[in-house]
Amino acid sequence: MSADRNLAGRRVVITGASSGIGAATAVAFAKAGARLVLGARGKDGLDDVALRCVEAGGSAIVRPVDCTDAGAVAAFAAEARHLLGGIDLWFSCEGVGVLGRYEDVPIADHARVVEVNLVAHMNDVHAVLPIFLAQDHGTWVNMISAGGFVATPYAAAYSASKFGLRGFSSALRGEVSKRPHIHICDVCPTFVDTPGVDHAGNYTGARLSLPRFARTGDGGEGSRAARHAPS
Repeated sequence: MSADRNLAGRRVVITGASSGIGAATAVAFAKAGARLVLGARGKDGLDDVALRCVEAGGSAIVRPVDCTDAGAVAAFAAEARHLLGGIDLWFSCEGVGVLGRYEDVPIADHARVVEVNLVAHMNDVHAVLPIFLAQDHGTWVNMISAGGFVATPYAAAYSASKFGLRGFSSALRGEVSKRPHIHICDVCPTFVDTPGVDHAGNYTGARLSLPRFARTGDGGEGSRAARHAPS
């Protein structure tokens, strides 16, 4: 999205908006004049992003929501629709990761990656698609990854979730193919320097960092090791 594109009045919802790409996207939309409702689990992070949206010349309403909870997402979508008077675009940007040999990573961590990276996105669409259909327009933007095309050894659950998410998007695109004003869009970046790198579970026994080309600079997120913690 061009930062100077006029999106004044467009009604935008972003989940996973409290940091990283979701936060940067929120600020860009605010600068372009969109009306925003932002969701994520962390209220403090959301409040910080809302302040950045104001500093960019826009505004944002924030609501904590756990997108792995289908009922909570449905309520969040209904409130966003009420607050904005409709929803023109929904950007699903939640995601987590865990690194290590498949057998060394607790199965609960693998399950959590799939729950956040795939099921949460499915929950988002299940909540917003009826709104799009009633309006006869709307765009769902799905944060996938280049990892949805190329397998990632030592991140098997991540790979499974992203391949699954790409297939899910493709299936949905077929279902709405006769509704020309409803769009299913995918975003597939490669390595990006975000807090998600530090927050990934690390069962490799090694220090991890992003490739040099993905770092924002010395001391950036990509230059620090991922922490050993459940994802």
